[in-house]
Amino acid sequence: MIIINFNKKLYNLKIIQSVAKLYKDVADFIFVEKKNYIILTIKNINKEVKDVIKDEFCNYVLSLIKTKK
Repeated sequence: MIIINFNKKLYNLKIIQSVAKLYKDVADFIFVEKKNYIILTIKNINKEVKDVIKDEFCNYVLSLIKTKK
């Protein structure tokens, strides 16, 4: 299990969810919104991507946010 905290001032929930849809075949994604954060829990991660999924996921989200501005 991996937990990522995305600050709402920097990240958009819809973009994070769109990336999760692209990765749906390699893991399960659970979203919880708190006051200042979007908390993403990644479970049931395919063992072939377990070591890289957090970095790759965050990079993808960041690249989409950068292109949306």
